[in-house]
Amino acid sequence: MVNIDALLSEWAYRCKKGYPDLDSPSDLHVLKTILKEQNISLPKVQEQVIIEQEEKGFSKEDIKKLIDDSELTPRQLKRIHRAVERVAIVEAIDDYLEKVASESNILPKELSEFKRHLGNLNIEQEFAEYTKNPADLDISKGTFMDSVGDAIPRDKVLQLYILMGSTTDEKNVNIGPGEILFSILFKNAKKRESGGDLTIGNQDNVELKGATGGSGAVIAKGYNRGKWTQTKTKGKFEQFVLDLELDEESEEDALKYLNIKNNWPTKLSLIYDIYSNSDNFNKEKFKSGVVSILSKIYNQSNWYPKGKFFNLDSYFSDKDMNNKQFIIDLSKELIEEYMVAYGFDGILYIDKKGQIDYQKGDKITDEIGKSIIVTGPSDDVPRYRLKK
Repeated sequence: MVNIDALLSEWAYRCKKGYPDLDSPSDLHVLKTILKEQNISLPKVQEQVIIEQEEKGFSKEDIKKLIDDSELTPRQLKRIHRAVERVAIVEAIDDYLEKVASESNILPKELSEFKRHLGNLNIEQEFAEYTKNPADLDISKGTFMDSVGDAIPRDKVLQLYILMGSTTDEKNVNIGPGEILFSILFKNAKKRESGGDLTIGNQDNVELKGATGGSGAVIAKGYNRGKWTQTKTKGKFEQFVLDLELDEESEEDALKYLNIKNNWPTKLSLIYDIYSNSDNFNKEKFKSGVVSILSKIYNQSNWYPKGKFFNLDSYFSDKDMNNKQFIIDLSKELIEEYMVAYGFDGILYIDKKGQIDYQKGDKITDEIGKSIIVTGPSDDVPRYRLKK
């Protein structure tokens, strides 16, 4: 006796779309192959029907007749009913994603991941309905979920953003959170090939900076996330301390500060506290050493000791180092470099709660330390996130 459940499952598994398309000659050919492998022979009349359908496809009447002529259990009928319902949903999703992919150059692996998350979140039906009239992304709203509206549950849309996370394209270039999802969700958002990440309506060149965790986004040209041990070695921080020629006890304390859990400008300020109280204190020597550190970490930049925002002299008194302003101005210089390199019009910040804030022009640097919180750098680069 033929196990219809197993047969249907195997057929669906081998089909390209994950379910059999009765209008697809290739799917019908798959069915013929399975029947042959399992030594299931059909009466010549039925086999001829399949051959003919491979050429011209099934009609609704053919499907009805096939069901009527088969001895199916209630459970099997229920499965067929679900499969028919799912065909319409999946077909709508596939058609929509095929269109979006061609417009925004989204890779098949990214579409597969998106569809997998739709299924896991159990929102395929809602998304299929949403594709009939997709929304525009309104960057003036408080969250990106506000633009989606009630078509898909807000919490599920946010989970999609978090689950999609970051990925890489075929050139191994990083694609941050939101870039793929927004290209799919919003009809006025298109993934760009160069410059910024997206075109959003009349904002032609928008850089997305999203964070799905608590640390924030990296915005720096040529510098990347890493480990403090790597930055410490690259910047030669230990040699910097040794060159200060502190007494043995003070030198030991200063070296210990390099291993505390904090950003390295704060570590420098703590070392400066020790050095400014030493007998051989020389402020200019300390500043010269800091410039040497900066030149090793940021070897593609030229904003130190003085740039558009960064001014090393301004951070030092005879007793203290203003590490907070040091970090803010360093962060502004890195963003300014990034803007010049990629020529984008504005930055759209997104946080892990889906809150958004669009900034352009001078506001991009003016808001650093205000609406945009800077954390780090504990490695080469600071992190930026919304204060909301």
